[in-house]
Amino acid sequence: MSRRYMKAVAGRLWADIKEYGMAGVVFLVYMAAVNRIFHAFCPSVVITGFPCPGCGLTRAAGYLLIGRVRQAWEMNPVIFPIAAAAVYFGVSRYLLGRRVRGIKGLLIIVLILLCVVFCIRMYLYFPNKAPCVYQENNLLERTFPFYKKMLHEWGII
Repeated sequence: MSRRYMKAVAGRLWADIKEYGMAGVVFLVYMAAVNRIFHAFCPSVVITGFPCPGCGLTRAAGYLLIGRVRQAWEMNPVIFPIAAAAVYFGVSRYLLGRRVRGIKGLLIIVLILLCVVFCIRMYLYFPNKAPCVYQENNLLERTFPFYKKMLHEWGII
């Protein structure tokens, strides 16, 4: 690879960091603060104690990055199409310098997959298998003492 090509790739990457970097910083601060207080990061878990369709994706991404494919699948199998979309985006945008085509369609497919997988996992595993578990000490439970009792009475948890 030529020096000129590497400079162009770095320039595209740096331009995106300058444009979207603050959103990344805010996201990381939110993630660290909320995780420190609630031992969770997902707004659904923090507020209600219930998992959301994306629950397990952060752990799945971590497992995938270190090559633990089976554990990534168990945490959330939708990490695989997300990773494929991320690779497609990165190669198109940064390495080839092209406009990324079809990314909205890919995101719609990923959202549909997340919802389908969520419904299946909640039916099969809730509340006994991570990440489909009820998280105690959530905001509703802290705010309304009857919340957890009500969930027990209704047979939800």
